[in-house]
Amino acid sequence: MDSLNKRQVGRCGELLVQYMLLKRGIESASLTTDPGVDLVAFRDVKQKPVTIQVKTSTHLSDTPVIKWIRWDIGADCPAEYIALVDLERNKSWLISMKDLWEITERPIDKDCWLWWYVPEHEPEYTRKREKEEEFKEYEMDAAIFKVFGLE
Repeated sequence: MDSLNKRQVGRCGELLVQYMLLKRGIESASLTTDPGVDLVAFRDVKQKPVTIQVKTSTHLSDTPVIKWIRWDIGADCPAEYIALVDLERNKSWLISMKDLWEITERPIDKDCWLWWYVPEHEPEYTRKREKEEEFKEYEMDAAIFKVFGLE
């Protein structure tokens, strides 16, 4: 991951999200320019398209033992959903902007960030409130069913 530049990391995240959507029969297209929306996705042409901003990150650390992942989200993001990607583990989550602002307890007019320790690299003692396990319902495979009305 060290050899990838920031644009490459972001593009990898977008492609991973598109792959996961397509695997479930969801069509998506990336936008040529990024007005705060990376992907437009739909299951059926009669269905209203869903707009997605993809935020991709790699693991951050001060020590080899403790690692975390962080995504920065701008208050001006016009997308309906945020796809968070942990590129090192090929893992992603799909969260509505409404849910994101509730989870982070931030006013919708303020930028925010969401972060948690990578589960196998969490310190023994922490006061950190958000943990990855609390976002199970937003894991991409589960969230796709809810967002796109799949059976």
